[in-house]
Amino acid sequence: MARTSRSIRLALSVCAAALATTSCVSGHHGTASPAPVHPAHLTAPPAPTESPDTAPTPPGPSVHQVPLTSSDGIKVLASGTTVKGDATYPIPGGIKAGRTLAIAINCEGPGRLTTQVRSADVSFRLQCEKDKVLPALNEIQMPRTKSTGSLHFTADPGVTWSFTIGWDPYPPERR
Repeated sequence: MARTSRSIRLALSVCAAALATTSCVSGHHGTASPAPVHPAHLTAPPAPTESPDTAPTPPGPSVHQVPLTSSDGIKVLASGTTVKGDATYPIPGGIKAGRTLAIAINCEGPGRLTTQVRSADVSFRLQCEKDKVLPALNEIQMPRTKSTGSLHFTADPGVTWSFTIGWDPYPPERR
């Protein structure tokens, strides 16, 4: 199962690189910043097929469940479900240079959700849709160490979301 989850995560990572590259912005004066090593991704996983002799497949992404767990190979730092509005979550232990921070988000509802990794000058924006849950996965190699760090979300009023942040000990290879 961990291999399947990693494959789905990698597929999500590959599918929307162009989208994330255009939406990443810096915290400095609104200028564009370099794209993260593994940009944000907005794609739905492929529809699973069932045969009569296999177990039922799990339901698709939901804002009522966290998008990643430790069974996906991520060292989970924080997570939340059915979140509305703006929120800030600390990154326990701060930012570590060279480590890869995984940010998985499911969002639903008309509007945008902006995610900012404070102390790392990285942010990305997701366009969420009404009646459709959109999964996103952004893996960012941290450029420098900071003793503190946090993840700040800014959401439009109609957006509901869930998230998981954690360190990925086995990030996809750099391209």
